[in-house]
Amino acid sequence: MSSKRSRWLARFTLSATTAITIFTTFTSYLAAPAAASGVAFRDIAHSYAYQSIISLHAKGILNGTQPGYFSPKKAVTRAEWVTALDRTLGLEPVQAVVSSYRDVPKQAWYYGWIEAASQLDIVQGGSSATFQPNSSITRQEAALMIARLIRSSGGSGNAISSFIDRDEIADWALEGVTTVNRYGFMKGENNYFRPASSLTREETAVLLERLLTYSAQHARQAASTTSSIRLGWQYDQTVQQFENTVLQSNINTLSPRWFFLNETGSISDYTNSSLLTWSKQHQKKIWAMVGNRSNLALTHQILSSEVLRATTITQLANAVSVHGLDGLVIDFENVDGQDRAYLTLFVQQLKAKLKSQNAVLALCVSPDYGTDWTAAFDYQKLGAAADYLILMGYDEHWGGSSIPGSVSSLPWLRESVRRFVQTTDPEKAILALPLFTRNWTLNTSGQSIASSDISLDQQNQLVSRISSKPIWNEDIQQYTVSYKDTQLHKLWLEEGRSFTRKYRLGQDEGFAGFAYWYSGGASSDLWSSVKNADRFIQRGL
Repeated sequence: MSSKRSRWLARFTLSATTAITIFTTFTSYLAAPAAASGVAFRDIAHSYAYQSIISLHAKGILNGTQPGYFSPKKAVTRAEWVTALDRTLGLEPVQAVVSSYRDVPKQAWYYGWIEAASQLDIVQGGSSATFQPNSSITRQEAALMIARLIRSSGGSGNAISSFIDRDEIADWALEGVTTVNRYGFMKGENNYFRPASSLTREETAVLLERLLTYSAQHARQAASTTSSIRLGWQYDQTVQQFENTVLQSNINTLSPRWFFLNETGSISDYTNSSLLTWSKQHQKKIWAMVGNRSNLALTHQILSSEVLRATTITQLANAVSVHGLDGLVIDFENVDGQDRAYLTLFVQQLKAKLKSQNAVLALCVSPDYGTDWTAAFDYQKLGAAADYLILMGYDEHWGGSSIPGSVSSLPWLRESVRRFVQTTDPEKAILALPLFTRNWTLNTSGQSIASSDISLDQQNQLVSRISSKPIWNEDIQQYTVSYKDTQLHKLWLEEGRSFTRKYRLGQDEGFAGFAYWYSGGASSDLWSSVKNADRFIQRGL
């Protein structure tokens, strides 16, 4: 055991408020040293949870309160319970830039675990809320968290009608208690549920084992998600910086900006051989991006000419062959509406050319709100022609707008997805999400007079410097913060909590995967949030 882990374990075991020690690995439940040594607990022989305690201890999930003792009747704190849930599911702590609760300090050992659970809605809080981490968790509070975790409604209230103390169950917990009782997680005792009683360590052991069984059963149904596309665009990073970002993330498909249209039908080719070699060494696919530099006239010239269109397609197909690429991502922006049929024809012909090479063709499209910006997209025909359409789920409020606002609020993204799936099969769709935000400069009327795109690291550094505290907006599912230097500024933050909600929208809709604009814009804590969302759904939850 490393010295760092030893210090952590000692602190976690000896603290009076941290009776549960849980350590697990998502990919395999390797026994911790204490479990491997075969140490028996002297105080569990008469516990109804004996087998659960032994089983979870052997798997390295639960440990004792001190050598030889499990303390089965000891109450569990709210922080310990949430940590137990997270670790059982293989989640990792998230050092979020903004705390969901004002009584959960960032330096506390449980901070990252509570934030991880908050981002996945296992617990729900806001910047003005309290969590009471050191208070004992009640049975009805635990029931509610389990119900949120499995995301299943309680169904008929008849499931708890047999409980003598059913009238003592709080209104806010009623559906949760009904759910866990119906699914067999919490059954009560002698017709009593004891909703306000503290959850004990032996009850925790039983619940965790039942949760492991439930998630294992449902994980089989969600197994296909493990191969989902996670595409990252290279932008504003050197090759080495991009590679380092990919290793920190869940990205499995690289999209470097290598090809651009030219007037003659030739393409500018910026392929980097070292990235090609690195991608093969690390089993990453490369779908190189093909751009038009937002040049409307040039794009019309290429698309509308049979000769230039054919030349460009041949050049791209040759590049795929020569460089051994796995695919291409077409990102043509600012395309004239009159080129709608030509753009469709270009995609159809390019796909036909790439078919013999077994190369993927994906096309970036914006959400359809009936503007000139999307007039060139025949979503239905493009979706049929390409392997994937990438829905760019950002620029709800764009840089040049006089109206400040979110880059991608959840209600706007939900509506964008709703419109999109009317014409496109979600299984052929990739949801692109923003790893950037905008710093808006406002006049006295609240209108934008300037804005600048900033990365999430830049955003987090700014938030840490200013005295203003971010406020969670439940309607748009984002934090906002305002501050003043020589002028008034406002930001709609993009961080783990808001990003996870967008991510889960794509998961729930059955999208083939996700794309990130842009990979280098992420902060390190964001990747923990994304990986947790992946693990959560891989568990069938």
